[in-house]
Amino acid sequence: MKKSLFALAALTAVAGSAQADVTLYGILDLGVAELTHAGNFGPTFVTGAVPTGGPYVKTGSALGMMNGGEKQTRWGIKGSEDLGNGNKAFFQMESAFSLGNGMLATSGLAGAGAPGKPTSMVADTSLNGQLFGRNAFVGLSNVDLGAVTFGRQNSLNLDIITATGGGYDPVNAQMFSPINFSGFYGGGGATDSARVDNSVKYSKNWGSFGVNALYGFGGMAGNQTARSTIQGSVGYEASRFGVELSAQSAKDSTNISSDPLANTVGVQFLNLDSYTAVLRYQIIDPLTLKAGYQRINWKAPSSPALDNAMQQIYGYTINPTSSASNDFVGTKTYNVFWLGGNYQLTSAAKLSAAFYNVTVPTGNFNTQAFTGAAVAAKPQMSGSDRYYSLLADYDLSKRTNLYAGLMHDIKSGLFAGGSVQSYDTYGVGIVHRF
Repeated sequence: MKKSLFALAALTAVAGSAQADVTLYGILDLGVAELTHAGNFGPTFVTGAVPTGGPYVKTGSALGMMNGGEKQTRWGIKGSEDLGNGNKAFFQMESAFSLGNGMLATSGLAGAGAPGKPTSMVADTSLNGQLFGRNAFVGLSNVDLGAVTFGRQNSLNLDIITATGGGYDPVNAQMFSPINFSGFYGGGGATDSARVDNSVKYSKNWGSFGVNALYGFGGMAGNQTARSTIQGSVGYEASRFGVELSAQSAKDSTNISSDPLANTVGVQFLNLDSYTAVLRYQIIDPLTLKAGYQRINWKAPSSPALDNAMQQIYGYTINPTSSASNDFVGTKTYNVFWLGGNYQLTSAAKLSAAFYNVTVPTGNFNTQAFTGAAVAAKPQMSGSDRYYSLLADYDLSKRTNLYAGLMHDIKSGLFAGGSVQSYDTYGVGIVHRF
């Protein structure tokens, strides 16, 4: 009780002393989902379940509560101050949590079990228990010069998929869209890149045309480019038509993996380049079509010696002896394509549908353990991952809606990873905004 009073007093003091416009806001989303060929629902995982399949020890159907089936459950504080002459100072801090148990949103990977075989459904995410994991930044803007922000921020690719122009994901729901659920696609090739720490972002619009640039500082001693990222995007957003293009290059990016030890994870290092192009067109008033293409290239990390000397990441201890701790070797390419649309059946009811296809052509790649001898790239098979998604929304008011969704996933080749090659997700839920 005392902590709650102290927190309320602190927020009141901030709002009062700054003489600024400060807003407390949030989204609460909770529902019930059933997944086929799934492990246990993960009580510490961001959404509670992984709808894109996985190599879990238990296979069968699982029924449980999903957190943020459509919109990630969150709360935040944002504010701005008019500095005069067209200048503003502003900030935003946004925290994701689980409505089912009140915990901060996290990957759930630490202590989840052996790499690749956790009993609960967990996965790498761009949220790893940070208090303000979704966003934490401060900025300045000028009506003529644009805006610059500093802190932890969305990647430009994630902004395009989920935010710009209402979002370029046709089925804009976490549990029923692979590009909305997976930070891998949202981050342009590495889940941990979906949100960029210690970054500077610049944005400027000229009417319907806009440009954005982002640089993330690596902060590694002896090498200024290690662990850094640079991104850029351009776009045109009209009322009925939109197009966005983005590109990024990230050095020594990471993918973290499960580990049986508490507060411990495995980590893979790699360089990546990615390119995204999306289109949106409102054919008639009720119907809007959306399409996108993303190309992702994985390469060996630039600074493996510095990477492998790291002992912690996101507050987790890195297990250097884990089979999941390695450096990528060779070249691997992902091609991601999606097509779908939204149809406004009535003023309150909307139907969304989409097809998503991910392919990896044959290539030469491998992984090298931190502590092992040098490993060469070797030929690898191709693979495909196809998703068919459907979502229905019904607005009870401007702030509350009901939803029902389903997604069917078919894997082959490199993606299959076992005897199970298809997965289904069904769910219903409620969203309330405040």
